[in-house]
Amino acid sequence: MPADLTVPPTSPLIGSLCSGYGGLDLGVQAALGGGTLAWHAEIDPGASRILSRHWPTVPNLGDITTVNWADVPGVCVLTAGFPCQRRLGRRPPCRTG
Repeated sequence: MPADLTVPPTSPLIGSLCSGYGGLDLGVQAALGGGTLAWHAEIDPGASRILSRHWPTVPNLGDITTVNWADVPGVCVLTAGFPCQRRLGRRPPCRTG
C-alpha cells in the first residue's frame, strides 16, 4: 500500500551556531518547508535580543566555546554563520594594512 502523501513529514530539529540575526535559520526553514529551531548559540547582545524576540521559546546557548555539548539536545540540521573572530580573540581589534 502506498504511503499517505497528504501527511507532512515530521518537522526536523534545527540547531544554529553563530546565529547572528537568524537569517540563515529562516532560509533553511524555507528550504526545508518547515523545521523547528531547537537552540541558538550567539554572543552578540544586539543579535541575541533579536533572536529572543523572534524565537522567544528557543534557548540561546551563548558562547560555543563554553557549552557542554553532551547536555545539548541533538538536531537533524545544523546551521552555522561565521564566528566573530574579534570577539573570540583570534584577530586584532583593527586592521593593520
